[in-house]
Amino acid sequence: MLKEINISDDDILKELSRDKGAEIVHTFLETASDIKYGSYVDEVQINEVIKDILKRNGIDRFYRFQEIAIKKIIDGKDVIIVAGTGTGKTEAFLIPILNDVLENPFKGIRALLIYPTKALARDQAKRIDLFIRNLFGIRYAIFDGDITRKDRDKIFMNPPPILITNPDMIHVSLIYSENFKKMLRNIRYIVFDDFHIYSGVFGTHVAYVFKRLSRFLGNVQVIGSTATIRNPLEFSKKLFGRDVDLIFERGSKRGETIHIFIKPIDRSKLLEALKLIKFCQDKGFRTILFADSHRVVEFLKRLGEKYGLNLYIHRAGLRPEERAEVEKRFRSGKISTVLATPTLELGIDIGHVDSVILFNIPATFSKYIQRIGRSGRRGQKAYVFTILGNDPISSYYERYPEDFWKQGLEPLYIDLDNIEIMKTHLVAMAIDYPLNYLKLSGNEKKIIENLVKEGFLRKKGKFLFPTRNGWAFLRKRMSLRGVGENVKIISENGRIIGFREKSMAIKELFPGAIYIHGGTPYLSLKFKDNKAIVRKLPKNINLYTVPLYYTIPDETKIFQDKIVHNISIKYLELNITDTVYAYIVKDFFRNIKIREEILRQPIEYEFNTKGILIVFPYNDMWNDIENAEAFHAIEHALISVSQTIVGASMTDIGGVSFPTGHVYIYDTFPGGSGISFQIYNDISIALKRAYRLISECNCIDGCPKCIYSPYCGNNNMILSRKKAKYVLEKILKKKVERVIEIPRKGKPVV
Repeated sequence: MLKEINISDDDILKELSRDKGAEIVHTFLETASDIKYGSYVDEVQINEVIKDILKRNGIDRFYRFQEIAIKKIIDGKDVIIVAGTGTGKTEAFLIPILNDVLENPFKGIRALLIYPTKALARDQAKRIDLFIRNLFGIRYAIFDGDITRKDRDKIFMNPPPILITNPDMIHVSLIYSENFKKMLRNIRYIVFDDFHIYSGVFGTHVAYVFKRLSRFLGNVQVIGSTATIRNPLEFSKKLFGRDVDLIFERGSKRGETIHIFIKPIDRSKLLEALKLIKFCQDKGFRTILFADSHRVVEFLKRLGEKYGLNLYIHRAGLRPEERAEVEKRFRSGKISTVLATPTLELGIDIGHVDSVILFNIPATFSKYIQRIGRSGRRGQKAYVFTILGNDPISSYYERYPEDFWKQGLEPLYIDLDNIEIMKTHLVAMAIDYPLNYLKLSGNEKKIIENLVKEGFLRKKGKFLFPTRNGWAFLRKRMSLRGVGENVKIISENGRIIGFREKSMAIKELFPGAIYIHGGTPYLSLKFKDNKAIVRKLPKNINLYTVPLYYTIPDETKIFQDKIVHNISIKYLELNITDTVYAYIVKDFFRNIKIREEILRQPIEYEFNTKGILIVFPYNDMWNDIENAEAFHAIEHALISVSQTIVGASMTDIGGVSFPTGHVYIYDTFPGGSGISFQIYNDISIALKRAYRLISECNCIDGCPKCIYSPYCGNNNMILSRKKAKYVLEKILKKKVERVIEIPRKGKPVV
């Protein structure tokens, strides 16, 4: 239960409020909710050896949701377990699996436990090891890209009952390892733990990996486990292609938590973060600060050291052993403060946390819940600080905190009709095992015909086989974390240091761009033929670059259309052409423009995706520039408020507007991610929230708090808050007759 409380109700809040350099904007108290208990261990029909181990570990009674899960899994049901962080979801699916292994020994792999990342899989393996080390004859093995060939061969020769892996390893192994495919035949259970991570593009990839995996399996049970999801039944049906039983537990093991929105007044967010860290350290709190970028945590560490703060970093780009050492030292209490990117968002065991500081409002409420999930786990009061900034999302939630707290978890989505992802996995299927053309769906057959025409597959009777070009095509698309073409990032000495999806690379790796990779800044020297040549820069550089670009959308197919508030809304397929023609160099700390540079040669990228078209009424009393100012501002506002509705980050969706009132909001991933369809479904809410955001700002005619975007291709030019307010007000107050769509014309504004 959540309720707003007064600052005077808590000693920590009272002390914090004495600092006049920041304002405590909102405070909410979340009270603990009990988990319902079920039967005693001795009353449940499981192996006596397991009962003895549970009781030896101090567990003599199950939670009700655990008991239900155990019984359903033993009965052969496909299930999804949704319960809070730290409530024992692992035990709920592991116990029936171990029960099966004890009753059916020596049958090879019985359970495939799939985690979204290698790090999480290895962390969870430690928990599983503690549970099963006293069970004679039960083994597990980790199967990922970090194990040696010798260890892989041992697994193939003598498969353990439990194999712990990740989707990426399955994807690669199905393509390259016959031994892996032979090993799958006796699998009875497939577990997708933390399966809320499989939303969007990654989730679409995983759905197809599961489809490919299923070709080698017999009668297998699917088990999903997660702490945060709104639409588990609908989402799991899409992900697994089957109906499942839902097991849901609302209770939590956390104690009281005070949620605080705090806004710096006369200092930057960076300094506010350091102030909060110092405050928490002085109180003896164990603290995690979450930020969304490497750059922020690196800057915070450097600044913090100047102020004498002892800070440690946990982020992607660090060696696994470095991250593991930070986790170990934090868990043991040897260090008190960790600066983390989303690497600590998953269920990695780091022990108890007293306070969490969020440098940004997370893109989704699910991410918020994940980041704060370990706080107050010992039943003690915990504190969560969210730092508000001068951006549209902070401004919106500062005025309407109830929309944040009452929004609940956003729906998860995948787009199984993403053509680019389908092409990748249809070629992969033909490599995994000859593909029977007659067993494909109509949509798959259309894509197969194109793959045959392009020379990636060849037909032989009813079967399809990969060609040499097909193998080359797939090797360029091995990542499950993106879509489409990749750009190689190569250092001056010829060493490949990484890859980036081309749709993002043209805006991040153009010549002159400053690009952060693994925490190290690089200067892009050349961008050509899907290669970016870069030079390492000093780590203390305080500059960053912003691209200037324009976008041309071409409509190729309309999927759905409707009239909302008398204006036309369409969900459609788009062909997007992005052209980067210049860039701006800015100072990171002061966020001021240093200089603007024109590229010698513009960089262009074309891709297909899905999006929505909203046709607003053209105002004959304004000229084209004035109309463009209104529609460009509305486009920015809609993208901003989409985060509050469907959890879309500002890099997940793009937008472009025209003076004629045509506003496009689209998925930035080639083929589409499903986000724009969620916005299409909730467009009325989006329009109302965009109006609230625009109408209640106190700026003259546009500012960072309402309509500015850090990703604007026009450097936040051609914008008018007042004109945007005028347009939206007329629409929402029903002062507009049905808008007749006029031909699109004029220069696009991004």
